[in-house]
Amino acid sequence: MHRRPPRRRQRRGRPSPRCPRRPAAAAPTAAAPAEPGTLLISAAGFADANDPRYQSDKAKLAGDLRTDARGQLVEKALGLLVDRASLATNYDVLNAKLVSRSGDFIRTVVRESEPVIGKDGMATMTTEAVVNVRAVQKSLNEMTASERVEVIRANGDPRISIAITSRDADRPDAPAQRSPVAENLLAERIKSFGFRTWAEGGAEAGKAPDFSIAGEAKVRRLSTRLEASGLTVTKYALSSWTIKAVDRATGEEIYHNTTLPKGAVSWASEEEAFKAIGAKIADEFSRNFFLRHVSPSSRRVALVIEGLPEGGAADLVGREFVGLPVVIASRPRSGATPRTWDLELAGGGPAADLVAAGVLAPLNAKLGAPCFAAGASTGDEVRVRFDARCNDAAVLSRLETHPPAGLYGAPAVRQKAIIRNPETLKKLSA
Repeated sequence: MHRRPPRRRQRRGRPSPRCPRRPAAAAPTAAAPAEPGTLLISAAGFADANDPRYQSDKAKLAGDLRTDARGQLVEKALGLLVDRASLATNYDVLNAKLVSRSGDFIRTVVRESEPVIGKDGMATMTTEAVVNVRAVQKSLNEMTASERVEVIRANGDPRISIAITSRDADRPDAPAQRSPVAENLLAERIKSFGFRTWAEGGAEAGKAPDFSIAGEAKVRRLSTRLEASGLTVTKYALSSWTIKAVDRATGEEIYHNTTLPKGAVSWASEEEAFKAIGAKIADEFSRNFFLRHVSPSSRRVALVIEGLPEGGAADLVGREFVGLPVVIASRPRSGATPRTWDLELAGGGPAADLVAAGVLAPLNAKLGAPCFAAGASTGDEVRVRFDARCNDAAVLSRLETHPPAGLYGAPAVRQKAIIRNPETLKKLSA
């Protein structure tokens, strides 16, 4: 009989030579399987390490950093849905109702760093997680309705397909007929919102509509014989109509309504009846209806920065990206010359505009000078030049001695909640 060798007894208080003790590090977990409406987002949490509350309680510092980082994940998800200026205007209510509920929206934490305290006295923790952006969107829609808060939605340009048919109410077995008149009226309304109407298998190969609107109207012929003249007059009355809208990204039916018209309303011709049907269906939809449901948009950009000084300046610049509200994800491109980062940015519009407003502006604010200037832009590649006049120790030192760029331009209530040192707070406006 084979016996197992006896286990060595390990002395208490001393680590095994095979398993030396080291500071606990958060090991990356496997990313959750992609599900509709979720997105992998990176964010940074900040805290003032000089706050007296943290001097004897490092666990509280780590806990507050974790809470802030996860809140920033949700805030970045909101940045996909809400115009940034509107997000700042409604910061208090959005923070209280949505950002503070990060646990309701974060599916999986993929990676979390240890707290790091910089020369600026600020502690930072970075977190990468799968966020249910669709759930954030639904909660935003519910909140704005119940709280009666108007937020300006992020610019969207959804593609919408339209199919309106009519059927003879007295011949239910007869096939339905497409109604170009009703479809055209609805299409005109959709286009007035600045959106695009889209045919199934449309002009751009591989791009399906974002929303589909389908409607069916039942029309009844009303014929009356005039005794005096012997003529038969035919009018057309709307018996009922049904309209529904489907979010093609999720398959969710976001609108469904069947209406039985009240009162006897009829039209002299079938075309006039279809025009009335198209107008009634168009009245069911507004620009804000679609923007409440439009899929969140982000854009991948290759950011090429020329002229960065030798040494660690490039790495310090790269570390700022994850803390910028507009940056959903950031990856340095290994071995690229000049230094290049692959960024995913919230919002639509030209890549150069997104970079200028969301990346260069806060970096220049931190450096106290327009050191980064946008150059040529080709498609999703944006080239930026670092001004040689900023290659000065007094300017470059601000990369380490001033607060994170992500706090420049942040709402004042957030700045004051994070930074307790008045001198550090002054740097945000200096």
